[in-house]
Amino acid sequence: MTRQIKALFILPHYDFDDDEFFGIRDALEAKGVSTEIASTHLSEAQGRFRKIVSPEFLIQDVEADDYDTFIFIGGDGVEELYNDVDVQNLVNDALIAHKTVALVGQAVPILYYANVLRGRQVTTHEGLKQIIEEGGGFYTGTSMHQDGDIITGFDNRSVKDMADAILRSLDYEKEREANEHLGKQS
Repeated sequence: MTRQIKALFILPHYDFDDDEFFGIRDALEAKGVSTEIASTHLSEAQGRFRKIVSPEFLIQDVEADDYDTFIFIGGDGVEELYNDVDVQNLVNDALIAHKTVALVGQAVPILYYANVLRGRQVTTHEGLKQIIEEGGGFYTGTSMHQDGDIITGFDNRSVKDMADAILRSLDYEKEREANEHLGKQS
């Protein structure tokens, strides 16, 4: 029996980018990935285009080991996550556990605040280039970029490429786990 692959979307409670969220979520679910949502509040979260989602978890209650990938959605409201210690700890814990961390658009500076940018190549809006470089990262300006366990996207126009990269990373994760399991049986 194969284990269900789980993705957690972390989004601001108000004014998240609906297109980023629904585009990536729908692509992952179409491939059988189980998705859940975490935010700063459990009440309904509202996107920039007024779409409503219901977070299942508070960010503070999430453990990196509970999911295979973490997707941070941008939008004008994402700044509420920048200085959130629980967000910063989750990013660090996920990367230490070799989980994929994906961030879109205005969510990419979360890497700066989590202090994990140094030496990494990332992409986002050109207006955020300075904060990337201040954190020791390298701005690529491409639509989507993957640097190890970190996947970044420019904005909602890069959701298909991001979803594809996340799915590829999950296939790699499944293969790695299978090899580790086989090694333990030997």
